[in-house]
Amino acid sequence: MKKNSLFFLFLSFFIIHHAQNFPTSSEFEAQIIGGNNQLVQVLQTQLNIPKTILNTNFNQDVIVFFNIDSIGKACDVIIENKIDAFLGNEIKRMLLFLKFKKTIPFSNLSSPYFIKFNVSKIKYNNYFKQKSKINLKINLSADSSFIIYSKADKSPEYYKNGDEGLADFILSEIEYPKLAIEKSIEGTVTTEFIIETNGYVSNLIIKNGIGAGCSEEALRIIKQTKWQPAVINNKLVRYKTTYPITFSLRNVNKDNGSSSQSLGQ
Repeated sequence: MKKNSLFFLFLSFFIIHHAQNFPTSSEFEAQIIGGNNQLVQVLQTQLNIPKTILNTNFNQDVIVFFNIDSIGKACDVIIENKIDAFLGNEIKRMLLFLKFKKTIPFSNLSSPYFIKFNVSKIKYNNYFKQKSKINLKINLSADSSFIIYSKADKSPEYYKNGDEGLADFILSEIEYPKLAIEKSIEGTVTTEFIIETNGYVSNLIIKNGIGAGCSEEALRIIKQTKWQPAVINNKLVRYKTTYPITFSLRNVNKDNGSSSQSLGQ
């Protein structure tokens, strides 16, 4: 009982003082569903920074405190650092793309969780170069509600030649993991992800895996895909889908290149 009381006092002290640079502890670092790679993916594909900020050659370490609601979304967001107001609002918007695990056993505390990361002009310019390579020619406005759909008036499709183009892309990029070959492991990895309104994917997770590096390889490939977004009522919407990739040893080439895929949603 005494130990629990001391822990609660420490938690309370942390919450009261975190805005005054109280040392962060790994106990309170928020766990992003899908790992920190999800945060990187969101920053790479969704972050928008105006030229007025880019012209300042900024390099900003960011610490964000927040609570987590019943569905795993960030709320009561507080940004520790003094940063440009637009950048602060944009970082808060980035949190809306992520889901978190509740790990602190007290629900009435104010903004106990935190994440920290860095944003800079160099990183952003690299992100922008990657995004500008794909011209999706989207003429519709995007829904701003952040609602995630699983049915739509028009389902998303791979940006280049639809299902056939996606199959070609996977076949050209995938590498059968060496450990899976050594252990003669084959089967289907089912990924789940959200296709965002700008055609990039987020919230990638494995629904069913087979181990030996195959799950990681499936995520690596899906992370690179670009899509024509889903449409509802003439608006682009966020859309959750699944995608299976089948690893077959019969189709491994001599230099450990490609495997066959069973493709679909």
